[in-house]
Amino acid sequence: MVLNHVRIVDENGEDVEAHQVGELLLKGYHTFEYYWNKQHATDQVWDEGWLYTGDLARHDQDGYVYIVGRKKEMIITGGENVYPLEIEHWVDAHPDVDEAAVVGVPHEKWGEIVIAFLSMKDNSTPPTVEQLAAYCRKKLAVYKVPKQFHIVDELPKTHVGKIDKNALIQKVKRPIS
Repeated sequence: MVLNHVRIVDENGEDVEAHQVGELLLKGYHTFEYYWNKQHATDQVWDEGWLYTGDLARHDQDGYVYIVGRKKEMIITGGENVYPLEIEHWVDAHPDVDEAAVVGVPHEKWGEIVIAFLSMKDNSTPPTVEQLAAYCRKKLAVYKVPKQFHIVDELPKTHVGKIDKNALIQKVKRPIS
């Protein structure tokens, strides 16, 4: 007896083919039933018994599921979908980078542009913007390479220890020191 079900669907609620990205849906005893005192929020994530997680995922031909990011964090630049998690994983692998966060900000021509915030490891000499961009081009398509790199002492965190991307987006809207 299967107690848990997984689907990955496109924006029309249709199942996606292997290797295509869509939203991860869950059904089963492992999901929650509702948000406490937030009926509207509950109604937004439940449909016909399926929990719309907000996670973007793909699956391979064997049925293994891979999370590629969060739906609300996806960046659309020049009509192309960019998943910050992919860029963060690559930039995090740079030997001088301690932590990376990637956000999208509005841009008149491209819709949004990709911006990276980095904290560096102790005692490392920060690479130049040109070096960071060249490093990114080794693995990422041109449209995924951040248009700006901001090196900060520490990435802001939420009360649960996650990187606060909203705070980073606000930094871009004001001058960065």
